Amino acid sequence: MTAEPSPSASLERLPWSLPAAELRQRSETIDREGRALLAALRDEPSPPTVDRFLRDLDRVLLTIRDLGNHGTFVFAVHPEAATRTAGREASETADRFFNEFRVDAALYRKIRSIDLGAADAPTRFAVEKMLREMRRAGVEKEAADRTRLVAINNEIDRVANQYNENIATHERGVELASVADLAGLPADFVAAHAPDASGRVRLTTRYPDFQPVMAYADRAEVRRRLLFEFMNRAHPENAPVLDRLLALRFELAELLGYPEYASYAIEDKMLERPAAVREFLDRVASVLEGPARSETERFLARKRRQEPGAARLEAWDAGFYGDGYYDTKLREEEFGVDSKRLRAYLPYGPVRDGLFALCEELFAIRFHRNRTLELWHPSVEAYDVTREGAPLGRCYLDLVPREGKYSHAACFGVREGIAGRALPQNALVCNFLDPTQPAETARMQYSDVVTFFHEFGHLLHALLAGHGRWLYTTQSYIEWDFVEAPSELFEEWARDPATLARFARDPDTGEAIPAELLARMRAADGLGRSVRWLRQTALAMISLRLYDRRPDGLDPTATFREVIDRYFPGRTDPAYHPTAAWGHLTGYSAFYYTYVWSLVIARDLLSPFEAKGSLTDPAVATRYAEEILAPGSERPARELLRAYLGRDLDFGAFERWIREGEELSRPPSGRTEPAARGSRA
Repeated sequence: MTAEPSPSASLERLPWSLPAAELRQRSETIDREGRALLAALRDEPSPPTVDRFLRDLDRVLLTIRDLGNHGTFVFAVHPEAATRTAGREASETADRFFNEFRVDAALYRKIRSIDLGAADAPTRFAVEKMLREMRRAGVEKEAADRTRLVAINNEIDRVANQYNENIATHERGVELASVADLAGLPADFVAAHAPDASGRVRLTTRYPDFQPVMAYADRAEVRRRLLFEFMNRAHPENAPVLDRLLALRFELAELLGYPEYASYAIEDKMLERPAAVREFLDRVASVLEGPARSETERFLARKRRQEPGAARLEAWDAGFYGDGYYDTKLREEEFGVDSKRLRAYLPYGPVRDGLFALCEELFAIRFHRNRTLELWHPSVEAYDVTREGAPLGRCYLDLVPREGKYSHAACFGVREGIAGRALPQNALVCNFLDPTQPAETARMQYSDVVTFFHEFGHLLHALLAGHGRWLYTTQSYIEWDFVEAPSELFEEWARDPATLARFARDPDTGEAIPAELLARMRAADGLGRSVRWLRQTALAMISLRLYDRRPDGLDPTATFREVIDRYFPGRTDPAYHPTAAWGHLTGYSAFYYTYVWSLVIARDLLSPFEAKGSLTDPAVATRYAEEILAPGSERPARELLRAYLGRDLDFGAFERWIREGEELSRPPSGRTEPAARGSRA
């Protein structure tokens, strides 16, 4: 399916092209006007009501939220350093505004006094969340404490931005002696990395280089060198920045009356307490440790076929950082899945269009290419989105790496959607496509296709949820340990053979991906599953440990190595400094467990589709969209789950998935097929 031309839709154009000075001026104007409007609301003598006071307050907060979103986004993607800096400043301006609003005692009293007797449930919940956020910010503290809390929060925002800016701007790489060092890598990758005049080849730590090298490079020394650079991005620059961030957050928590920052950060999430998170992670680890140990032994046995004296797996050997070398070999040798061959069937254009077609089938959503907009870079694509003919929002796809750009993969909010006010606008910012290749035919790593679907799950959530009445009931204000569940669920379609068969085609030969390859891919899907998720569990424990204690004397690098070595002995070199470039430590802070918790939720969200025997059952897809995605945060996440599932969350779906992975990943000669789950056409 090719995206259609854009229909006319009332979507405001965003000022990507503003020079840095004008962006600063506009930010200052929005901030000044917003403060004046808050002052007028604070001084209004009439009793506050929903229709007058609350609606006006929501409008002011929405305007500032959009300023922050826009600034954060420009900071992440703009090709000009001066404009990125202006975007960062706009983001921090919005942060300062909200930091002060949350401790405004006069506004807090007014909000508390609103008569909600005739208000609907989403309105009552929006007010409840706003008041809770203000209490957690310290609005009931003495004036001197509130002043200090604002100063701490402003400094946290500045330091977090510095940390992320260092990641974006401190790219690393290696130089190889010759193209011979690319042995084992796909032909399209080799062609895109032509040697310079001296015969040397440069590889960077950007994902289009890093992921294929770790999966395919036959020369272990090449993998080792590039992994070393990857694990030391933004080091040593970010070491003192992270130390400062940890200290500030502890000071904030202590002033608010919490024993440490983790207790504060997790309190308003689904799991509520660090103790509950530890209990959950221990439970997950108990399910994963045995299967992961077995997988690791298989990877080591495969390594010993090439290196008979090998005593252990190294971090650059097998599925620890995405697709690994020896798990890739096992998928090819035991299951017949040649992932280099698979790349041939995954050019970006057809993958994207196949994804669009799937969204239309599942949710009646259509994507219409908009070529009239002035965007921030020529490689970016813009789409106006409709649902059953009605405007739904706009999205942007920025998938090519470049200097200074956000270096991971994420869905950025660009503009919040509020019914009658504005349609949602969001952007996928990823680094899948080799900038030296034409985008439409640039081959994608299969793991990147899965990531593409993951981030698209966030995008769908934002588009469908952006039509409620209040800022505090948008998707942005849902419990943060639920927010990854829809995206982790949407990955399942990228792993589904029937879905892949729709769009996976080699444009050079016209050949569709063979059905027998799809069947083998499903059989190989379980290999490495337990190792990958045990690593995620370890990372969750690390993020918790960095924030669940006083930071005095805390060594983040040593903490990382200590926890990882508990599950994967010797896999983290003392010379690695991974916490210097782990962006989740700023946004997700203590609750990186979100990914594992959301996976448990996602496996259960899949249950109704599995019960129907089809991932494209229209009734289930519609119910999922209406019960989980469209409400945003109008109700607590547990209520959304109960409405969709008809019961409370069940951990058993995750356990069954891990057992299925064990069964699937056994060598074919020793494997029996798992119980059939039905046709998933």
